[in-house]
Amino acid sequence: MDTLFSNKHFIKASTALAAVLSLFVLVLFINEVKAGRYIGRGSTPLNSISVSGKGEVTAVSDIATITVNVTKDATTTKEAQSLLNASLTKVLKYLKDQKIDDKDIKSEYGGVYPKYSTDQIVCFTYPCPQPSQKVTGYTASQSVTIKVREVDSANTVRTGLADLGITDISGPTFSIDNEDSLKEQARAIAIKDARAKAEVLAKELGVDLGEISSFSDNSGGGYPLMYADSVMNKSSGVSAPAPDLPKGENKITSNVTISFEIK
Repeated sequence: MDTLFSNKHFIKASTALAAVLSLFVLVLFINEVKAGRYIGRGSTPLNSISVSGKGEVTAVSDIATITVNVTKDATTTKEAQSLLNASLTKVLKYLKDQKIDDKDIKSEYGGVYPKYSTDQIVCFTYPCPQPSQKVTGYTASQSVTIKVREVDSANTVRTGLADLGITDISGPTFSIDNEDSLKEQARAIAIKDARAKAEVLAKELGVDLGEISSFSDNSGGGYPLMYADSVMNKSSGVSAPAPDLPKGENKITSNVTISFEIK
């Protein structure tokens, strides 16, 4: 009798344990199925659509950039540097007279370098002797970048620099001094464009848009209008009056790609 009772108790316990194990396995299976729906959502989910959007904003240039390269040759480094300093002093005084702030004048690079000459050798034997080099002088140079905020006077400033005897002048290049706000506007337009495309596509597919699963911004900067690469003015006289240069417009472009989950 006791054995029969023990057997019944064991059967009940085994059945209960089997039920618990079956329930546990079922829960694990359900969780695995649910987890499988989110596989790949770290990049682009399978149940999603991706669209691109573009936004453009144009604005009139509000700054002009001019770069001058001043070089002086002499037989000694001291003399070359002295001549360079004198020329740079004239340039800086002229820029100050044009109401250009010191913060808008930046020295880029410069230095003093030796100049070499190579002996000409007439060779009648082999092997020919190697020609020798000797220092014949020194060149002192300095590059200066200038921001002209009164863009209408940029060409006048360049002409005045040429009148000082500066023979290597680049620019003016017209651009926008602070593009951040324009970039934000262009990006907002690009996002709106992408969402509109996604809504049209979702309607055609007969689905509803869900949350954004990924976003990338491949925005470009502005595209400035350059008047001239360089000016080589070797005339000792005074230049003709400077014409007003067209500033043109800068275009700020934003390109975005957005992936939407679909329901």
